[in-house]
Amino acid sequence: MIDDGIGELFVLYLDPDRRNEGIGTKLLETITQQQKVEYGAKEQWVSVQKGNRKAIPFYEAKGFKFRHEKIPPQNPEYIKLRYSRLI
Repeated sequence: MIDDGIGELFVLYLDPDRRNEGIGTKLLETITQQQKVEYGAKEQWVSVQKGNRKAIPFYEAKGFKFRHEKIPPQNPEYIKLRYSRLI
């Protein structure tokens, strides 16, 4: 949880050999339910590296909407795209 009623998914990676089996969807559903039930989340955020052709379509298909870019001053070549959704 990053604030009252706001959850964040920090990292969700799968073995490339296990993609397209529904594992990522199940993991996201489980984490989302935990954030909603145990912590009262009503909104969920995620960061995705700009250009990540696997994660961006995955999160967009799950209802996440692009909100803004964030360029960390300590690592300016790593541009994060911030997405959120209501849950």
